[in-house]
Amino acid sequence: MNRIHMIPGSNISSRIDDLETGRPVAEVLVEGELSPFEHEALYQLLKKHFRLEQPSYSDLLDEIIGTRVNIVFHHPYDREFFTDILRDDWRGLKELFKQIRYRRGRLGAAFNLTFIDQKVRLVFSLGLLGEEELGSAMNQIAHLTGIVAQMMRPETMVEALERVETSYDGKTDRWQNFRGVGLTDKKEYVFHESLFRWKTSSDM
Repeated sequence: MNRIHMIPGSNISSRIDDLETGRPVAEVLVEGELSPFEHEALYQLLKKHFRLEQPSYSDLLDEIIGTRVNIVFHHPYDREFFTDILRDDWRGLKELFKQIRYRRGRLGAAFNLTFIDQKVRLVFSLGLLGEEELGSAMNQIAHLTGIVAQMMRPETMVEALERVETSYDGKTDRWQNFRGVGLTDKKEYVFHESLFRWKTSSDM
């Protein structure tokens, strides 16, 4: 019979657990507050698909909104994330976001969704949106994986990027203003849609 020898001070037991579960990691940071119901609903939805701790909280420095929910997925932003990992619960997450936004009244709520793989950190920044805008923005996130993959090809870049952030514009109903930070030169880059290339801000 094979035996596993536990090494004192090692983290081997947790690594074995990671292999057995096979689930990616997620993190939730809430700026401001969630109700106990919202907290539990968000935790239980994500817990079905990810390894995560209870959501953590920090003070909300931006007084013009009610709450900001930041979720970090340690998984590449690809089609598999939506079809194989979250599946129908992506719709559930969208509906939960709508409820959180609605319960904040006129202050509303903002959300950041971050995808991290070995190459880049990709941040989708959902600002203060109405219910329909929020729904459209999240629907588009689930369908932009192919386009974003094309944008992130090495041929489109001057420099490998360590972070890319985009924001949703309710007026045009699209994700735009893709901005990046170079991995080694730390310069700021902007994606030029007509050229389909990344350029430094000074070159735009």
